[in-house]
Amino acid sequence: MIYKIAGRIAITLLSCISFIACAPKEKSNFEIAPVNFLDKKYQENGFVLPDTSKTERTYPSYLSSDDLGVFSVNYIGKTVSEQFFWEADYMFGFFSDENKATIGNPKITDQKVKDVLKKNSDKYYIVAAYFPKEEMTDYKSPEDFKMKDDAWVYFYLYDHNKWTFIKKTASNKIDKKGITLYNDLLLDYKLKDVKPIPKEFQGKFSVNVETEITSTGMANITYHFSILKDKVMLEMESFHEPVTCMGAYKALQHENVLDLFYVENDDIRCKQINNTFSIKKENDKYYVKGAGALATSEDWVELSKD
Repeated sequence: MIYKIAGRIAITLLSCISFIACAPKEKSNFEIAPVNFLDKKYQENGFVLPDTSKTERTYPSYLSSDDLGVFSVNYIGKTVSEQFFWEADYMFGFFSDENKATIGNPKITDQKVKDVLKKNSDKYYIVAAYFPKEEMTDYKSPEDFKMKDDAWVYFYLYDHNKWTFIKKTASNKIDKKGITLYNDLLLDYKLKDVKPIPKEFQGKFSVNVETEITSTGMANITYHFSILKDKVMLEMESFHEPVTCMGAYKALQHENVLDLFYVENDDIRCKQINNTFSIKKENDKYYVKGAGALATSEDWVELSKD
């Protein structure tokens, strides 16, 4: 009897082992960064500034690989000015007259890029895009490979001295590229914690801000904010000033301040990683920052509640 029981257990174990061996292999979970993408050994090929169209800003990046896959590490400026620094036609940025003569030398360019990033390390987000080898059909080098039709790409943000997973997406679903792609990823990551706007902020507010003197009078912009539970709508009127970035904004609250992020569409002039406006409440009065021209955009200007 004992031998029969032992035989049944052995058969059962063999059946289990056979089932496991024949079961389809699950894809690896790369929601934990597989390597430290910042390891210096991955920077051996040097930094490059990806070629972009006139509608896309460039940014410092390097490409590398390990036994598990291929990845790029991308330095995205936290502000518009930091991103604009890398524009090819901006004479006061990286492509100044001083640097133009060395652009054709990859080693010198690489060192100059590293010098800028080291000096201004706190002014950049570092985002890694990881392409696992198991998602590839043909791999020859980090620059020459093909992805499967349903391949996943993993994105990570270097935050507080560690890599934080922010998103995975199918490669055939990525319809953006360059700085627009990374701006959107970072903005979505920031806005994942959006909560309903408190009732004390809800309502309609407006303010008129003068900008500069013109030959026919003082240029000005009037802002109309409609603060709802789930978003903020902005309309504008102006005299001798261009009107852009109207539409929907999402709000993140910290203490008594709402930071407003443009989400109406993908206009690169408006959709930024950082907030466009801030609205705060103090002693039953409301104020906005970000209105007007450069000379006034850092001032808190009182809003009228309609």
